Amino acid sequence: MELDFKEIADAFDDLTYERGARYFQTGRVLRLTIEGESHATGLVEGSRGKAYTVHIELGAVGGRSNLTGTCSCPVGWNCKHVVALALAIRRSASAGRNRVHSTGAPSEDGDGAVDVWMKELAERHERVRHHGEIESREHLRYTIDLRFAPWAPKFVLQAWVVPILKSGAFGSGRDYGLHNLSLGNHKAVVPIDRTIGRLAQAAGVMEHTGYGLSETLLGALLDLLVQTRRTHWQSLKNSALRYQPIERGSIAWILGDDARQHPRLKEQPTSVLLPSVPLWYVDPERGVAGPAHVDAMPEVAALVAASPALSTSQAERANVSLRHVFSGAGIEPPIASVEIQTIDADPVPALRLLLLPATRMGGYPAPARPAAELRFQYGEQFVCPGDAQREIRMVLGESVTLWPRRIAFEKWSVKSFAPLGLSPVVWPYNIERERSLHYFLYDEEKHWIRFLGTHVPELVRAGWSVEIDPKFPYAIFQPGDEWAVDVIEDVRPQWFELELGIEVEGERIPLLPVLVNALERAGHSLATNPKTIEQRSEPFLGKLPDGKYVSLAPERVARILATIGALVAESNEPSRNGRINVPAVRAAALADADGMALRWTHARSLRATIDALVGYAERSVKLPKSFKAELRPYQREGVAWLQTLREQSFGGVLADDMGLGKTIQVLAHIAIERASKRLASPVLVVAPTSVVPNWRAEIARFLPAARVLSLTGLDRSDRFAEIDDAEIVLSTYALLPRDIEAFAERDWSLVVLDEAQAIKNPKAKAGIAAARLRANQRIALTGTPIENHLEELWSIYEFAVPGLLPDRTRFSRIFRTPIEKHGDALRRRALAARIKPFFMRRTKEQVAPELPEKTEIVQHIELRGAQRDLYETIRIAMHKRVSEEVARRGLARSRIVLLDALLKMRQVCCDPRLLKVAAAQTVRESHKLDALMEMLESLIEDGRRILLFSQFTSMLDLIKPELAKREIAFVELRGETRDRETPVARFQAGEVPLFLISLKAGGTGLNLTAADTVIHYDPWWNPAVERQATDRAHRIGQSRHVFVYKLIAEGTVEERILELQQRKGDLAAGLLDDTAAKLDLSIDDIERLFS
Repeated sequence: MELDFKEIADAFDDLTYERGARYFQTGRVLRLTIEGESHATGLVEGSRGKAYTVHIELGAVGGRSNLTGTCSCPVGWNCKHVVALALAIRRSASAGRNRVHSTGAPSEDGDGAVDVWMKELAERHERVRHHGEIESREHLRYTIDLRFAPWAPKFVLQAWVVPILKSGAFGSGRDYGLHNLSLGNHKAVVPIDRTIGRLAQAAGVMEHTGYGLSETLLGALLDLLVQTRRTHWQSLKNSALRYQPIERGSIAWILGDDARQHPRLKEQPTSVLLPSVPLWYVDPERGVAGPAHVDAMPEVAALVAASPALSTSQAERANVSLRHVFSGAGIEPPIASVEIQTIDADPVPALRLLLLPATRMGGYPAPARPAAELRFQYGEQFVCPGDAQREIRMVLGESVTLWPRRIAFEKWSVKSFAPLGLSPVVWPYNIERERSLHYFLYDEEKHWIRFLGTHVPELVRAGWSVEIDPKFPYAIFQPGDEWAVDVIEDVRPQWFELELGIEVEGERIPLLPVLVNALERAGHSLATNPKTIEQRSEPFLGKLPDGKYVSLAPERVARILATIGALVAESNEPSRNGRINVPAVRAAALADADGMALRWTHARSLRATIDALVGYAERSVKLPKSFKAELRPYQREGVAWLQTLREQSFGGVLADDMGLGKTIQVLAHIAIERASKRLASPVLVVAPTSVVPNWRAEIARFLPAARVLSLTGLDRSDRFAEIDDAEIVLSTYALLPRDIEAFAERDWSLVVLDEAQAIKNPKAKAGIAAARLRANQRIALTGTPIENHLEELWSIYEFAVPGLLPDRTRFSRIFRTPIEKHGDALRRRALAARIKPFFMRRTKEQVAPELPEKTEIVQHIELRGAQRDLYETIRIAMHKRVSEEVARRGLARSRIVLLDALLKMRQVCCDPRLLKVAAAQTVRESHKLDALMEMLESLIEDGRRILLFSQFTSMLDLIKPELAKREIAFVELRGETRDRETPVARFQAGEVPLFLISLKAGGTGLNLTAADTVIHYDPWWNPAVERQATDRAHRIGQSRHVFVYKLIAEGTVEERILELQQRKGDLAAGLLDDTAAKLDLSIDDIERLFS
């Protein structure tokens, strides 16, 4: 089988070939088997150490070679693993062509006898080695075993004639009586077999199952049997034994699962000792056998090997009566004392999903079937329901653990499993008949997929364990944390291709085809409103190329549809190969792609553009001497942004609040362009008629050297010829449509529309005329980019940044209707992300003077009595659970268990009634609630106006009855509050002294400057969120000192969180937000949280 580089390269895309070549060069091809001229198989190591099986077929199509490959990885076909194996085939073929084959040297005179001897030796070796195999197509093989009778062990030897199939594999063997060996009447019998037969007969004991042999004969017989390389331990299914002697060993006593002690080699505890002289051992796990030399008399060692299993009492007697036997170094005494522990606890219901192999039933083939096997796990052992075993035994070192069967629990679990709709397996499927009722089936793939996606998570939450065998045909993978966008430069200037990708089992998979499949399976499409997607309770299941599935969280799919889905819907061209074609101006919005990481493939120019748009604030602006003004810091930032847009050939919308100096920022921008001699043509400023005089005055004041032409009078057409000599030309919205023919026939360095809301109507003449202007850059100035509806924003951007938004019809369908009519927050965020690089707005509040002082006070509260006892109980239990999970799955994969444990501990700190367990409901003490009530009475008496925040709305429900008892008036705001204005207005007007607010609902967007006190009842992991909530009172308009109280339960996880915030920055902040999966939590961090 030969391949050249071109054949391999032509079969794959560039990216796949490049990745596969790297795999080949770094030695990831673990095995290669070439089968003829057209087929090869191999094993290739994946990115996370997992080995994948690869098959390659080489055919011909239209006179040309055609290479195709399949792989067990999630991609499934012509992946990077296929590339690596193909390159390995090419190297193997090349090495074969270049190998030098040697020929034997001619014999010298007088060496004829040696030549004859060498020839005969070679022929005899081949004849003996293959004797009988080719002619009879049958092979002779042996099995040996050691069976324990009540009085002594019996060595059992059996001979088998095994047919050789056409494939070269061995078929099922048939018993070949040992007495036939010495006769040698079968073609498969060779001289060493006859010797084995004679030696067996010399024992003088014959049974239909084999021979029981004496110690002295057994050693010699074992030596012959292992020499044949055709001897197996117990079954022909096991590999043939290899000879491996142990030069120095010792005999020790090992506890078995029966809680009895068995003699074993100390150096090979999994081995079996054979009572022979010399002493032999067999290690079934490694497939080796040989003599074991111990420091003891051979006959004594053989008899120790023949010992029956010893109970604890028998071992104690043997220690006393045979002390002199065990005094040497070669044989250790039995274990004198065995610790037996009984565990009385429910087992773990365990489900194993597997593929039952194909078989025949009633003469008809039965196909391979996916099935679920129900078992129960006691410690590390599994039992099937209905097994007769009454207890489970586990041995570890010198101790035995007993698990009594919990039959009632097993029956209850089986009963709860029944409603899932699986049918018992019909016998036979290579399963013992008595166990076939413990296997279950579905008839259709869709039922299995629903089972995996819905029922398996439910079972896991209920405490079941679920294991999926690698051969099980269905799987639902969880994607990696990184959902990425590959940005690929198109052949067309200023166009790019976007390829969405996710990581599944270490392999990158194109997301768009999978996403389309997942949405269609659920009755949706890429055009579905993201808000509808977000409200779905079950994950979406998308089919992968290999037939397996990936689970996609609705909230993440919604975020991607809001950003990327809009790009797909806007595209005039259908996606090719799962890619989306977009202009550069829209791709720039990916700088804020929600939930997506960006990766760049041959798209350096776009990456540089996005980096510039994101990092404009870091650049310094040097104003020329011709500019006669001193800019404030935020104005310098605005000029830097305008300069960045110009460098990247983009326009923008400057939407600062009125009075913040939009005009002066544009004049500074013009001054820099003028001084840099980049004004190859004039600047055109279009403004309302009443504003033009202000522009003239501002230019005269700040840029007096500029040549200005004001085309506003009746004689303006007579002065069109002066445009080329001017640097700044002023016009009005009223005159622009009349003068557009003169303006549209020339190029402008810059066009500025002041009070650009004047073109908010896309049908207005001024807007239509403005769109015809040719300019290197367009800037729109407006303090109110949206006055009534989103179409006004579209009109302004259609002028300022043409192509950023889709055409008017698509804009209404994709953005305006979902946002205005359905309140679609995801589409609103997507639109904001789209315009963000080209939009700048600062409010007066952002550049206002400093606010009044703010004081933060941590109020420590001691938990006592039953509440403290409950907390300690929960802490210890959760610590144990988290530690076990981390030990079993590692830190990174234990996050959900960790967060659930921390939540329970925090709930106890707030009020035991928040914890929905029976033990907590009996605790009536709530020391933090008592402390809060005491604080409120004192603060209100002092005339304080208070905001009380909690992240638990259920905690607010517990606080309200206490307020009613004390006749404290309050208003409330939470997520389900429809009328937000009334409670805010009542509090601001001074009608009530207390405002109860859920952190999520009221942490942002409220102006509550009537408050001078903020209380955080329970600490939030992210201090930035707490600060935002505090800023409801500490903001523009506040004139009084603001006091912030944090109520912290002493000696609890709440104190640990505060310490973590101070010690490791944003570690605690990440625990519950989207960055948590990337946190580097250490064992010390976890131990500290539960201390």
